Amino acid sequence: MGFINFAVPFIAIIICILMAVYLGKRWLFWFNFHLTGYYKTIYWVVVVTAGLSLVLSRVFDGTFNKLSLVFNSIFAVVLCSIFTLLIFDAIYLFSKRKLKPNLWLKIVYISAVLSLFYWGHKMAISPKNVYYQVKIDKLAHVEQLRIVQLSDIHINELTSTEFIQQMIDKVNQLNADFIVITGDTLDKRLAPFIEHGFDKQLQQLKSKYGTYVIFGNHEYLNTRKQNNREEDIIHAFKQANMKVLKDDIVYLDDVGITLIGRDDFSSVLYDVKRATLDELMMFANTSAPIILLDHQPKDLTEPEKLGVDLMISGHTHAGQIFPINFIEKLIYKNAYGLYQNEEQHFTSIVSSGYGFWGPPIRLMTRSEIVVIDVVFEKHIQ
Repeated sequence: MGFINFAVPFIAIIICILMAVYLGKRWLFWFNFHLTGYYKTIYWVVVVTAGLSLVLSRVFDGTFNKLSLVFNSIFAVVLCSIFTLLIFDAIYLFSKRKLKPNLWLKIVYISAVLSLFYWGHKMAISPKNVYYQVKIDKLAHVEQLRIVQLSDIHINELTSTEFIQQMIDKVNQLNADFIVITGDTLDKRLAPFIEHGFDKQLQQLKSKYGTYVIFGNHEYLNTRKQNNREEDIIHAFKQANMKVLKDDIVYLDDVGITLIGRDDFSSVLYDVKRATLDELMMFANTSAPIILLDHQPKDLTEPEKLGVDLMISGHTHAGQIFPINFIEKLIYKNAYGLYQNEEQHFTSIVSSGYGFWGPPIRLMTRSEIVVIDVVFEKHIQ
């Protein structure tokens, strides 16, 4: 882990510097800047700082939290600027009549960057409802069940009560039998969750059988700090009327299903022993429907083989920003959406999440609330 902890920030810094150099050089061309002396130095300091804003957001995280979040917003603008520049440069490269920098092109460029940022931010804060229907050929006490999934809300210092209320109002219109929150409810710190009253606000969530929540990797990021330990987070979630599942199994007698909530894959990094799925399944009745909540969809093969019927996950954000969505498809068997193995009678659903991490934009992805209508082929009268 030591090498990874060094390599990842180092690679991030190199990529950010390369982005800054590209941005700075192309701005000089398209805006027809002719800078010398101190002006040139100041220009490159500003450009490189903007390019490194994602890295700086991590540096200030934990000390100047709001400044960290501001740097995330700056990085979002940088990304929009680069994507727009790539389009401009592609047109310049392939057009027979070379474009020359002029006032109108500058206006078009700035308008395009602002429009892309506005659209990307809208995709991040205006979630859509996504519907899936899943058939489980096992005995249950009901014919069908509606599960509403929330994931990756990433509550932090800048999360507004309006954003959370929008989520609550949307969920409460869906007539859920029960609600599952599949990790990363917190961005890192518990304090905003309590200080902004989100624990009380989330008590408004309505469903027939309650709200179940599991830990994601972000719940663990700050657990070595005072007032942010595991037990503090669990207590806060319980105050919000959420039932916390950490390697726990719940049999819902009214509906006749088993619900398993796994601890997050990252828990081992924080000296927390994570039970194997095999150990958890020893306490489950595989002849009855089994629904598994696991934040990271790392391994689908094991639940397929062990008799899990439906696995519900988050974590990936569906990539959040192009081209990460395509890269994730190379990493995960199911990076986003629906995966089914009919031979094993297994279904995996991965949500893009309700919130966002880092830059407050989504490009070629969108935030969402997932609605899963489970139909049981057989049911006990």
